[in-house]
Amino acid sequence: MRCFTHPLGGACEAPRRPLHDCGIPTDLNSSTIRIPVRKPFSVFATAISHGWYQTLPFRLSAGGVLQRAEQLMVGNVLLLEMWDEPSRKRGYRDAVVKVSGERANDAGVADEMARRATVMLHLDEDLRGFYALARRRRDLANVVKHGGGRVMRAPTLWEDVIKTVLGTNVLWSQAVVMINRVAELGDPYPGDPTLKAWPSPGRVVRAGEQHFRDVVRAGYRAPYIMELAQAQKSGAIDFDAIDAQARHDDAATLFKKLVALKGVGKSSAHFLMNLLGHYDHISVDSATFAYAKRALFRGKRPTEKQIRRRFAQFGRWQSLVYWFGRWSPKPRWWEDASGRASM
Repeated sequence: MRCFTHPLGGACEAPRRPLHDCGIPTDLNSSTIRIPVRKPFSVFATAISHGWYQTLPFRLSAGGVLQRAEQLMVGNVLLLEMWDEPSRKRGYRDAVVKVSGERANDAGVADEMARRATVMLHLDEDLRGFYALARRRRDLANVVKHGGGRVMRAPTLWEDVIKTVLGTNVLWSQAVVMINRVAELGDPYPGDPTLKAWPSPGRVVRAGEQHFRDVVRAGYRAPYIMELAQAQKSGAIDFDAIDAQARHDDAATLFKKLVALKGVGKSSAHFLMNLLGHYDHISVDSATFAYAKRALFRGKRPTEKQIRRRFAQFGRWQSLVYWFGRWSPKPRWWEDASGRASM
């Protein structure tokens, strides 16, 4: 096993169990990367920021370790395990990323897995402005205390978009079932064949629209997903380019790119913007209206304009203020409000 310290450079710490206690065989072909992250920070709190952790290829173990299967360009599938520990760097906490599987000891592979973990957990994001705001607000006390504030995403926009499309106009519990059926199209991690990497656009195209209707049960979303997969495969859409440019785009430009994607409406585009680090627009859907009516407007259903006006004062952090004002540091925290996961 090799250890690396990543050059990037907090706070509930979930209990952890040894790898063999998580039901996955130990593998001597592994490497461990430590990435310092400014406090407050917690992998567990980030994982449960919303419902993505319930969808494959993510798994959140009983011990609080975030697991995921990841596929290299050469085809082999690796296991990532992520948790956090105290850091030698003052004011920081280390995100620990363990990579297991074939070629896991290669320095280049370790660097790539560290990059993907950084994307998923927003490890390089500067949220000091948000945390300064959170320390002044009672409704955000849990964020500071338990290391919340980051919104977990997939390592690729391709995966985030497909999961978002499948989560539209449906209860979240139903979306999880559909998403996990899609994940079954991926290649398995040899150490645990039940855990598979997210399928590529090519794999989705080969499965065909009928598979998405009959097996995934995606309904009207099936042709949207096929169109997105075919467009990415042909080069008509470049999800990686949209992703890479997102932090440099202004909100209007990014929104325009996202809403142009098949199956992505206004609310879904705002949700994806949040995953991409743009927090100046709240994603308003039926769950948002239900929460706002109950918790913010004394039982009266507000208009979308009223909801947005209430949070506009928080500027670039408004969607984080809204979301983490609802958040609780426990899995499935949203169930008392709605079956949906909304941002």
